[in-house]
Amino acid sequence: MTALLPWQEMMVGSGLMLSAASSIGVEAALLEQQVQAAIDSVPEEQRNRFGSPNGDWTAITLLHKDHRGRKVEHPPLAHIPILTDLLRNAGIDPFGLYITRQPPGVDLKWHFDHQALHLEICRLLLPVRVPADAFTWIGHEKVAHPPGTLWTGDFSLPHQVENRTDQERIVIAIDSVVTPAIQALFPAAQYADAASRHALAQHAINALLRARAKTA
Repeated sequence: MTALLPWQEMMVGSGLMLSAASSIGVEAALLEQQVQAAIDSVPEEQRNRFGSPNGDWTAITLLHKDHRGRKVEHPPLAHIPILTDLLRNAGIDPFGLYITRQPPGVDLKWHFDHQALHLEICRLLLPVRVPADAFTWIGHEKVAHPPGTLWTGDFSLPHQVENRTDQERIVIAIDSVVTPAIQALFPAAQYADAASRHALAQHAINALLRARAKTA
């Protein structure tokens, strides 16, 4: 077993829930069918490639907020009614929706985001296509949920997404302001003890930044 990195070690024994599946989900086969239709509708030149080490596309925007704060729906979203139905029925009003793609053999290296259920903003994830050996490290925990399962994590903590397989990984990312309706979809332990989470995140981030500085 590979030794834990310093920012992983400090999360062991914290007693905090680092990720959780929600109480809702969708039918996996229909989700994949509709998402593939959305992908097929987008010309190659309109597919985002940020963060890609080899030029492969990494994201397609379904909804975003413009510079005036207005929500803008993109045409591919119309191909995924199973997603819009899920959001409406769950009372989720996102400001960002994206089809994210992790190409085969590509890792999204250790990083951190100001997104968690105890903060103002959260990211919810809806897996569409997940290879058996693809997963997310959140601290010291390996996380993987089957297609159609809405889940989230404390992404204010350092996390890394690995796909060391020969298949692509596709997940819908849902960015939203945290609301009681969203919190109610998850175990209360996922957003409990905000003070401890803030402190742990700061210590873990500092450890990650120190490691980065040594290799810079």
